[in-house]
Amino acid sequence: MKRSSTPFHRFAGVIAAGAVLTLTACGSTDDVGGASASEEKDVSEITIGFLQRQLDAPFYSAMVDMMEGMAEEQGFSLQVQNASGDPVTQLDQAQTMQAQGVDAIIINAISPETQRAQLDSIAESTPLIFVDTGIPDVGVTSVTSNNHESGRMSGELTAKRFEEGEEITVAILNGGANDEIVGPARQAGFLEGLENGGIEYDIVAETPAVWAQDRAVPATESMLSANPDVDLILGLNDAMALGALTVLRDQGNEDTLVAASADGQKEALEEIQNGGCDGQYVSTGLNSPDLAAERSMEIAIQIATGQATAEDFESEEFTQAAGIDCDNVDEFYDPESVF
Repeated sequence: MKRSSTPFHRFAGVIAAGAVLTLTACGSTDDVGGASASEEKDVSEITIGFLQRQLDAPFYSAMVDMMEGMAEEQGFSLQVQNASGDPVTQLDQAQTMQAQGVDAIIINAISPETQRAQLDSIAESTPLIFVDTGIPDVGVTSVTSNNHESGRMSGELTAKRFEEGEEITVAILNGGANDEIVGPARQAGFLEGLENGGIEYDIVAETPAVWAQDRAVPATESMLSANPDVDLILGLNDAMALGALTVLRDQGNEDTLVAASADGQKEALEEIQNGGCDGQYVSTGLNSPDLAAERSMEIAIQIATGQATAEDFESEEFTQAAGIDCDNVDEFYDPESVF
């Protein structure tokens, strides 16, 4: 069954991990920390900070690339910092940006519960907009994919590769101990999708790979050493699933299938496209870094310039959700995409 959806625009570009950037270009867009409606600023006068959780996966670099493009096009200053997966470092970066007087901060939170109190305090005077991973009831809003829904759609597509009523074994590569919201939602959605497709499952292993392809390789090797005949390896993002596929190929294993709950990474879509409906990489779910980054930046700009206040936005916004497999992969694949 083919699932249709509107293709999204992708931007090209690359950023070096760990860099701190300040971009200013030519051009011109109640009010915690931002410009008030009666004191509107020109977009060229504002500075937006972006705190990215890590840059060791293409998804995270693509988000920064989108924001760089917006800064160059519209003429505002953009400061970017990479926390390299450390929640304490990210909090330090947030406090530094606040002290520097940025007009708004966009943050991809690393550990929502351990960061909640300090980020809530920062949000009292500086507008915080969350992207990808938010903290409920903190800041202006969070712009995320509907992780459960994309996971469910991918799970339903994967279920079609098995016989209805079949019980399968599943090994899962997850985001690690700090992953308190996104990964659990993706995993629950995917497993629900398997159930909706009439598949029973037994989870035989769960190992953290912290969203990174290189970390997924030893994690997969460990899981396969104890479960060499596992039916399906689920990566909670494409990067981890691609790492698992590398190991399976190195071991000559063509029987274990691979799927991801979410992302729609270009390399994963290539695997689905090349393998066809009998391929080893079965499905993924759409989680567009471009859409999330663009929308979160739009909100930050509106608040920083005084065009809008926090009350103008819902507490949570979702980007488009979709399941992607061999039947509809051509709608989403862009060979020129950075992600």
